[in-house]
Amino acid sequence: MFKKVVSIFRKKEIQWYEPEDPTPREQCPCCDYISLAERGNFLICPICYWEDDGQDVDELDVESGPNHYITLRQARNNFGEFGACEIEMKKYVLPEKERGNYQHKPRTL
Repeated sequence: MFKKVVSIFRKKEIQWYEPEDPTPREQCPCCDYISLAERGNFLICPICYWEDDGQDVDELDVESGPNHYITLRQARNNFGEFGACEIEMKKYVLPEKERGNYQHKPRTL
C-alpha cells in the first residue's frame, strides 16, 4: 500500500497557484502594504514574505502554519524591527528603496 501511495505522488505534477490578475489590490496583514493580488490563497508578500493564509489583525495571536507557526503579532513586530516577517526571510524581501512602488496603509493596533 505504501509503495502505491508513493508512486502516485511521484507521478503527480506540482502546480503553483497564480491569480489571473497579479496586480496588487489587497493589504498584507503583516506589513500593511498593498502587495497582494488577493487574500487567503497563500500568496507570499514580496515586501515582508508573509504567506497569506487569510488570517488578519483580528487574529493577531493565532499561530500561522504556513508561516512556521509564528503569530501575526510576532511577524508584525519582526517587520518593524528588521523588515521581514522572520529573520530567515530577510534575504528574500524587496529592498526598502523598492517598497515605494507599493502603497502603504499602516494600521494602529
